[in-house]
Amino acid sequence: MTIRSNKVNIENKSVSKIAIVVPARLHSSRLPNKVLLNIVGLPMVEHVRRRGVMNKHSVPVFVASGDEEVLELVKGFGGQVIKTYREHSDGLSRVSEAALSLNFEHYIILQGDEILALPSDIDALIQAINDSPQFPIWNQISPIKNSQELDDVSVVKCMEDKQGQIFSLFRRSPLTVETSQQIQLIKKVCGLFALSAKSLSEICSRNNTSFQTAESIEQLKFLEYGYKIKSIHSDIGFPSVNISEDLEKVLTILEESPIQREVLKDVTSFSS
Repeated sequence: MTIRSNKVNIENKSVSKIAIVVPARLHSSRLPNKVLLNIVGLPMVEHVRRRGVMNKHSVPVFVASGDEEVLELVKGFGGQVIKTYREHSDGLSRVSEAALSLNFEHYIILQGDEILALPSDIDALIQAINDSPQFPIWNQISPIKNSQELDDVSVVKCMEDKQGQIFSLFRRSPLTVETSQQIQLIKKVCGLFALSAKSLSEICSRNNTSFQTAESIEQLKFLEYGYKIKSIHSDIGFPSVNISEDLEKVLTILEESPIQREVLKDVTSFSS
């Protein structure tokens, strides 16, 4: 199913009328064509889509792309796709264009390289939206595991306040306390977040911001324009695929992690 019209009403069983959108493009600067990489017999984007569809709330999943090869591949697996026409600097912008063809109150953004996203974490995010639909933005976060992860600039990090809201985003820690204490205070920002339709439209109508551009962190734009980000905790934060070295990490986790082995079994036996 390809959606091209300006407004489509789609039946949705979720209380708050939520949709999951997977932004996917071929021309990734660090790892071109990564969403098509064959991993355990399936393209990466199809792994991600299936994990989204496995949510327990019957929330629909759409893959948004400007690349016909991606759209045709997903349709071949029985998935729903949205053709995007503009050039986009990030996944948030692509989802904003896709939302013009949809009619939902909230959008979960599941990045096309989040191959290890857990359906249970997606369920938790959906539940958080249903519990507090008035909130503008939600983002999954997880513990920092060790000093290597703390020092890794490819890992986006954050701090949250007493209300469970993210107030600072960064790649290098700004703290000066001992490393062991920093690991306790700082959290890892995961590539699974959600916005109300209103917030999505507002944010994407505004210019990209200085810190967002300098650090290449989409969520910094939210903070710079004064939006509140509600944190959703997950016990484990699995890596996404940004560079070729990440593939080995992903394959190892798929083989060694009990929870990932179980999910992978469901993904590979999946029927749309």
